[in-house]
Amino acid sequence: MSLDPIVRDVVVIGSGLAGLTAAHALRGQGIEPLVLEREGEVGTSWNRRHPQLTLNTHRSVSSLPGSAYPAGTGAFPKRDAVIAHLQAFADRHRFEIRHGVEVLSLARTDGPFAIATKAGTLHARAVIVATGRDALPSIPPWKGIETFGGRIVHAAEFGEARAYAGRSVLVVGGGNSGFDVLNHLSRVETGPVWLSLRRSPGLLPKRLGGFAVHRLSPLMAALPTRLVDRLVGWTQRIAFGDLARHGFPPGRHDAATRLAEDHVAIAVDDGAVAAIKRGRISVVPPVVAFEAAGVILADGTRLEPEIVIAAFGYASALAPLLGPLGAIDEAGRPRLRGRLGETSVPGLWLVGMRPSLTSYFRQARREAEHAARSIARTMRV
Repeated sequence: MSLDPIVRDVVVIGSGLAGLTAAHALRGQGIEPLVLEREGEVGTSWNRRHPQLTLNTHRSVSSLPGSAYPAGTGAFPKRDAVIAHLQAFADRHRFEIRHGVEVLSLARTDGPFAIATKAGTLHARAVIVATGRDALPSIPPWKGIETFGGRIVHAAEFGEARAYAGRSVLVVGGGNSGFDVLNHLSRVETGPVWLSLRRSPGLLPKRLGGFAVHRLSPLMAALPTRLVDRLVGWTQRIAFGDLARHGFPPGRHDAATRLAEDHVAIAVDDGAVAAIKRGRISVVPPVVAFEAAGVILADGTRLEPEIVIAAFGYASALAPLLGPLGAIDEAGRPRLRGRLGETSVPGLWLVGMRPSLTSYFRQARREAEHAARSIARTMRV
């Protein structure tokens, strides 16, 4: 069954910050896209995040094109402010968004893309996938995990910080998700808290001497990656001292390189390191296995946390969409031409899938504008 009898110029999949940015960029090129969104309204995925969530990127680089947050919004906007920002942008621009339409797969022969959804099939000359990086919470298949008698949650399911009062908690992973959780736990009177690390994270303070460090991100983004590696390492040392004295593995000072090559975001401290230095949070070796009563660490130590929070980030949901088109490599990563979202399949683009030194908002805008210009040129031929 065809959901739409005509062939659309462009279909955008997803109406989050990346999808809205893509729709705006296409309109700027004279193209009116159809936006498909599986949820019932804009901002639903943000609404699922824990209520304490605050952006790690500064307000000045974390807004949609031509928009700003209301007066009084904090330097680092909170979850509800971001949701309101997205909804106001969608209301103002009135893009054609079809809610409740879940895309199942993409296919293409010699003609347009066939976009299979639960409601039927659409066709488009070009497709922009903007479903976001944080689609599928990832928990490692630890040995014995099914026997554990405590509670295991992903960082995405963190919930209210006050729910952890008096509880013993093991946070596994020291990336962006892990430090977000730790920052909030540091403000709650919990029981023992442990942080399990495999490697020392790239870590920056949210503020240094009252200055919002992230305001320097546009300057940092213009510098060579290896230089930024050193600058992040120096800033980390100035802000926190020698973290190895507090149990952190030796640092590699490669945070910007990992961001560029492996898409690992730089973590941000907003209270966790101070709690570690006070002994409220203990840094421990990697987790190797679970048992009924607790967790076994790499050095043989056993811990008995009531709650384990897996802070291993997210996996994308791109495989069903890109796999049939041959746009996914053997490791499950998109086959891209360059760094701005153009895939190996002509007419298929990704927007909002890469972290950057500035913000997802800025990176999505760069990718969306590049895609929109390229699509417009193709359609004029």
